[in-house]
Amino acid sequence: MKLRPGFKKEEFHFQVYYLSLCMLVISMPTSRFMITISLILLGMNWMAGGNFREKFRLFWKNKPALAFSSIYLIHVIGIFWTRDFNFALQNDLLHKLPTLFMPLIFVTSPLPDSKRIRLLLFLFIASVVTASLIGWILSMTREFNDFREISPFIPNIYFSMMLIIAAFHLPALIRQISENRLWILIGWIVSAWLVFFLFYSRSLSGIASLTGVLSFSVVLFMVQHKNTFFKAITGVLFLAFIALGIWMLTDMYNKTHAEIKTNFNSLETHTLHGYPYSHDTLNILRENGHLVYLYIAEGELEESWNQRSDLNFQEKDKLNHELKYTLYRYMASKGLRKDRKGMDSFTENDIKSVEQGVTNFHYLEWPGFYVRLHQMMSGLYVYRKTGYAIPTWSTLTERIDLWRASIVAFGKYPVFGWGTGSITQAMEYGKQKNKSALIGRNMKPHSQYFYTLLSMGLFGLVSSFLLFSYFVMKSGVYKFFYFWILILVFGINFIGNNSIESQLGQNLFVFFALYYSYFYPQIKIKQNSVY
Repeated sequence: MKLRPGFKKEEFHFQVYYLSLCMLVISMPTSRFMITISLILLGMNWMAGGNFREKFRLFWKNKPALAFSSIYLIHVIGIFWTRDFNFALQNDLLHKLPTLFMPLIFVTSPLPDSKRIRLLLFLFIASVVTASLIGWILSMTREFNDFREISPFIPNIYFSMMLIIAAFHLPALIRQISENRLWILIGWIVSAWLVFFLFYSRSLSGIASLTGVLSFSVVLFMVQHKNTFFKAITGVLFLAFIALGIWMLTDMYNKTHAEIKTNFNSLETHTLHGYPYSHDTLNILRENGHLVYLYIAEGELEESWNQRSDLNFQEKDKLNHELKYTLYRYMASKGLRKDRKGMDSFTENDIKSVEQGVTNFHYLEWPGFYVRLHQMMSGLYVYRKTGYAIPTWSTLTERIDLWRASIVAFGKYPVFGWGTGSITQAMEYGKQKNKSALIGRNMKPHSQYFYTLLSMGLFGLVSSFLLFSYFVMKSGVYKFFYFWILILVFGINFIGNNSIESQLGQNLFVFFALYYSYFYPQIKIKQNSVY
């Protein structure tokens, strides 16, 4: 390739390197395909730059980066006892490639100046904000069958983590660029929007991560701040926030576990119009304490429903569930019998809600994340009431069932695990032992901690932790507040998700861990501050 006069080859490769990083951060909230293109460009540009002897010398000299990349080698070792070589190569090792080569590229490429470093962060935040606005507009202009679709480009689990990182970093980024109070105010408003969107998207794992980050921030503020009055106010507000959260959880638990007593010996047999009632006294499903499958006059209810709705009683609602069962639950939530008299009390809004798949009338008045919490607690009630036999009523109970299976499978091979790529075999073993209802479904542990333990055992978990800890301490990245936000967001998310076993989670974690280690120190920050 011929370059214009005065344009050096090294400068060309640096420009491609930096533009690839820009493409990567923009693509994280918006496009898996473009993430792949960005990584390919980074790799090809690094290879085309040549000078490998010097590059590997620099890499070998940089012990923190070497430790980071070595985490990948642990999973390579696990191939020697894998039960699924193809899955190990095509899934586990493929998705984790950024752990291997990104530290190498970072430490052997020219360091961008502080403006370019800030621009990378700004582009990431701008992309997150844009994606959130698109998601909100779509939610206002069309009907979603699943609230997870509010994240327009990537799964909500990963987008929620990006929302937190962006929300916390934006005000500081603006302060580093400008002292203009208007811009600083705009930064806080945009951050508030991102937090609002997090709740709007009903991401409970994201809300849990946010709670952890807020707790850490409050403790850090109280330790660093010298003003006793501000410390006291912050402490009181924080305790009030915690108390509110505990009250919400307790209140929701009580709502979903309430049981209105029923005398089964005195159940009426016919409606006012002479239709017979059916009573399934063995079905434990309840809505707001009322048993769902009592007082069902299906023929009378079907006739009454079809007179008022365009959706047939025997068809499916807009969430693709059997409409009549949605109707039973909705009427039970209002304490109504499933007959003509119950239907006569329905408003047009009630009709529309059932058609939309709403199963509890409270969902019409509660905020979305509260609805999600109720659904998960309801699933927990069913799971416990059936002796852990039915975990499919909520994602929480499915996770609990998978965790129980993971514990059993871990007990089989606790030291070295089942081998890289053997997660399906490990999970199936645990589910078979527990006689789980999830047998045969290709489901992973939904916990990064269990995923690592099952794949590589205590050897893999401890080794990875020690290598990453060495990277953190030797690189000095532990000094930065925003690095700990990243760790808290992922660490909490790891409890309920296999966060770094996918392309999105892997690249988000690896990029920002390296960004805070090698790029962020170049930005002028206040001395003697963790920020």
